[in-house]
Amino acid sequence: MNRPISLIFFYLLVTTTHSAENPDLTLETKDGWAIHIYSQVSPIQINHMHSWHVEIKSAHSLPVTNASVSIQGGMPEHDHGLPTQPRVIEEIKPGTYLLQGVRFHMPGKWRITISIETESKQTIENLEFIL
Repeated sequence: MNRPISLIFFYLLVTTTHSAENPDLTLETKDGWAIHIYSQVSPIQINHMHSWHVEIKSAHSLPVTNASVSIQGGMPEHDHGLPTQPRVIEEIKPGTYLLQGVRFHMPGKWRITISIETESKQTIENLEFIL
């Protein structure tokens, strides 16, 4: 019984290490913050419910902690939003937020609006990508 658990742990460790090296999506804000998105499913796929780790670093490469992070999105060329309502559930480590409920239901150009609010600053940024 211990062998399958060890194999599963090894697989998760390799998967996490690989995705941690290369974010699936990146964005730099007008204030110099870096936003790195690591998808649970990489590459991001159509019609697959998944989660994201949203890593936010300040212009000085420090984790942005205790922020209120929200995501909205849609396809501007089709005039519709996301088929789900993704929500940030928790800050899983300093500056990294767990976003659950992400799903894209068709290929094309998507726009994700990321809102970040801290005690001292608020920023709203758009990230566009094609699936």
